[in-house]
Amino acid sequence: MRLVSFMAMLAIAASSALAAEKTTAVWSDGHTSSLSDEELIRNALASPGPAYPEEAQKAKMTGSGLYELRINKAGTITSVVIVRSSGNDVLDKAATTTFRRWRFKPGVFTSVRIPISWSAHPVTTR
Repeated sequence: MRLVSFMAMLAIAASSALAAEKTTAVWSDGHTSSLSDEELIRNALASPGPAYPEEAQKAKMTGSGLYELRINKAGTITSVVIVRSSGNDVLDKAATTTFRRWRFKPGVFTSVRIPISWSAHPVTTR
């Protein structure tokens, strides 16, 4: 077996490290609720996952953070706020840069808070 490079795992749903954290949204009508992964993705027009930065791979950086996406009426991300840092600037930058590329169906949300967890897992192949 050969050890392959480390891979990132972006857990949009709450991970064990963020067991109390859930994805939440403020809807355009003003109410707030938790969102399942399916509901989040169903309302997303674009939701790319962040690449695990090479620098983070080499250093085996890990962390968990909470990010708030602020969304205009057209469904475009106007800003990404780090509510709780992953503890690592490289991982926070990868998350915020990627979240800025997300798009939602127009008029659905005004903001969404998403917990993510970065972890390095060795992958073996035969």
